[in-house]
Amino acid sequence: MLWGYALVWRKEYLTRDTDPTMARLKFLVDYGLQVTGLGLGQVAAMDEGQREQLGRYLSDNDLYIHVYVHFHYFDPDLDAVRRAVDEELAQLDAYRALLRTPLVTTSVGAYHRFMRRPSLEEQMDRLVDVLTPLAQGCHDMGLPFGIENHGDYYCSDLVALCQRVRHLGIFLDTGNTYLIGEQPLPAFEVAAPYVVGTHFKDHHVQPNPSILHFEIAGSVIGDGDVPMRACYELLAAKAPDPDKLVMELEYIPPKDMDPIESLEKSLAFVRSLGQ
Repeated sequence: MLWGYALVWRKEYLTRDTDPTMARLKFLVDYGLQVTGLGLGQVAAMDEGQREQLGRYLSDNDLYIHVYVHFHYFDPDLDAVRRAVDEELAQLDAYRALLRTPLVTTSVGAYHRFMRRPSLEEQMDRLVDVLTPLAQGCHDMGLPFGIENHGDYYCSDLVALCQRVRHLGIFLDTGNTYLIGEQPLPAFEVAAPYVVGTHFKDHHVQPNPSILHFEIAGSVIGDGDVPMRACYELLAAKAPDPDKLVMELEYIPPKDMDPIESLEKSLAFVRSLGQ
């Protein structure tokens, strides 16, 4: 497994360089992590010298950039979406060697399974149409491609999508199961045979019946209500390629804890896994 850090980038974590990207990479090095994510637009916006510096630092320190791609999947102009996918694939091909990319992921964004228009069936049909060439393009470059459960769909919805889109996997956000009302462990069990990576995240949760509300708060990883150790063991046993899983911590520090101390507690838990 390739362990890294995705979010949240507290200011206390970004003290190692004035350049935000380099500050993140130096954070990884200091904490013995190897991967974080960038959008291709961020790389394209760099000048040639910045890209050379980035590539050299990645190579010298055995670091990797997981690439995020995002589209307006439900734009009424389907041809425009298809053109955007083609352009993003061309850019990915141009930068993947520089970035030492191990994984490409996407998420849908503002749409979700409970919308009436477009319906869930209509959403899935559009995603099949757009994700099929995107997943094939990533596969042709030798890159795993996954869609994140981003508080929009059940893991079972994404499994059904993977069964319709060849070479599509799931980028499992362990905490986002609670955002859409799933029980985490059953969701993980359904998703595991398709998982290509994770946002490895924990939460403290509780119902608030007085306002018909479910409260979700940050947690030290391993101390909250997500079954993190069981998730790790499940993925190690049932993911299609456990050795190549990209496991990125997505950490929301509890409000009453020092962000450095609580991050290091999370990392200690992660390093206890598999022992």
